[in-house]
Amino acid sequence: MKKKFFAGLLAAVMLTAGTSGCGSQSAEKSGNGEYVLKIGEAQGALCHAPLQIAMEKGFLDNEGIKWERVDFGKADIQAALGAGTIDCGFGLVGKFIQPIDNGLNMVITAGMHTGCTKLLVKKDSGIKSVSDLKGKKIGVSSLAGSEAVTAKRLLFSNGFDISADSSDIEFLVYSTADQPIALQNGAVDAICTMDPVATQAEKEYDLLPLMDTAKTEPYASEYCCVTFVSTELAEKHPDVAAKFTDACLKASAWVAANPEEAAKIQVEKEYVSGNADDNAEILKTYEFRPSVQGGYDALVNVANELKAIGLINENTDTDDLVKRSFKKFDGVPDSYEADGDNFNAVQG
Repeated sequence: MKKKFFAGLLAAVMLTAGTSGCGSQSAEKSGNGEYVLKIGEAQGALCHAPLQIAMEKGFLDNEGIKWERVDFGKADIQAALGAGTIDCGFGLVGKFIQPIDNGLNMVITAGMHTGCTKLLVKKDSGIKSVSDLKGKKIGVSSLAGSEAVTAKRLLFSNGFDISADSSDIEFLVYSTADQPIALQNGAVDAICTMDPVATQAEKEYDLLPLMDTAKTEPYASEYCCVTFVSTELAEKHPDVAAKFTDACLKASAWVAANPEEAAKIQVEKEYVSGNADDNAEILKTYEFRPSVQGGYDALVNVANELKAIGLINENTDTDDLVKRSFKKFDGVPDSYEADGDNFNAVQG
């Protein structure tokens, strides 16, 4: 069953994948025999700044890594990893736990930052609190995506029945770009979406945030985005996996110290849309204080909560799930602090 889950997506992933960066499109090793790391990254994610900066500012090159960027298009990042199209990447921990429980070959390696997702409603909707959402419709980009998982955690903590046959709440799928319009025309009563679309929509339509993971506890104190590598990479090329993690830790610390330049690079290199100055203000609301331990703690918290909610198998031992889905590499510090072009390692 687990093999079928990912094998069925292989063809779509292979058709949509494209590459850029160092190395060739399909080679796993460079001409001199060095491993070529395949980094998965798609456009549109403002909060992926550490990974994007690691590529653009040379942090990966400084580690001596040979790498290539793989744009997996509209395919799901988990499917790309399961198909072997990518070796590593960046994303929200909440959307990875269910696939890991179903057998996805992934290990999380560090927490990168907090914040980046908002649950928004119209100010004249009569919805003033989370409890007012009972019986309403929420627009999300995917029923299994990080936004839906975050919304379900919030609703469950407020007493909602979030089971598939419940009438407490209904989730409807719209593309991220279409969600604000769906909210405006009444197709949904709320949207749960990521930046920069979330903050742009909040400002443009004067929306009310019922949840902002950069501010709303316990999410504001929990690392949302993490780095990950494939289990195979961690086992067969641990030195490469460690260097990738180390480079991203440094890049996250750099973003914290240079949000304006980071936002400018993101727009100029077409990783995200929008105005660089506006995007920089959004980046400043996140806590870019990378931490290996923080990534582990987030994995533990979310895994236990998803089991309580019923979003992962009731027979799953969460301690075992965490053990097999997190990897700490020797020689990689817990974090870094940026000091100009230099970095000070911070031990956990």
